[in-house]
Amino acid sequence: MITVTAFRWVPPFAQGQVRDLRVRWALEEAGLKYETRLLEQGDQNTPEYRALQPFGQVPIIEEDGQVLFESGAIVLHIGEKSEALLPKDGPARARATQWLIAALNSIEPHVQNFAILDAFYGDQEWAKLRRRGPRRSPCNSWPGWPSIWARSPIWTETVSPPAT
Repeated sequence: MITVTAFRWVPPFAQGQVRDLRVRWALEEAGLKYETRLLEQGDQNTPEYRALQPFGQVPIIEEDGQVLFESGAIVLHIGEKSEALLPKDGPARARATQWLIAALNSIEPHVQNFAILDAFYGDQEWAKLRRRGPRRSPCNSWPGWPSIWARSPIWTETVSPPAT
C-alpha cells in the first residue's frame, strides 16, 4: 500500500496549495489506492522524518520499503504505474514528461511568486507594484499563451480544444 505523508494542518492561505495535492491527484487519476499519514506541526523537523525527507517538506510517499520525496519525482513514479498519466508510446511519453517539467520549472515559479505577494504582502504598495512585473513572465508574455494549452498535442489527443 502506498502511504502519502502530508501536513495535518496548514494556514488558510496555503490550503489547496501544498504539494501533496498533486501527488494525491496523480494517485486518484491513476486509480491507485493509498493511505495518508498526517504530520503534526513540528513533526517534519524530527530526525526520524529528516531521514526520510532531508528538507523537512511534504509530501513523501512510502511503498514496499521505498521512500520518495519531491512531488515531481513522485508524480513521475506514479506515472510509471499508469498509462493514463505517462503513456508507453515514446513521443507521447516525451510530451507528458515535457509538460511535467514545464509545470515545475517554467510555470510554478511565477505562480508561486504571485501567491507569496498576495498572501503575505498584498496590502503593501511595493507588492502591488511588484505584482505588475511578473505579468511579463514566460507564462503570459508569449503571444497566444492561453491557446498553447488548446493546441498542445498532449491535450488535443484526448480533449477537444475549446470552441472559439
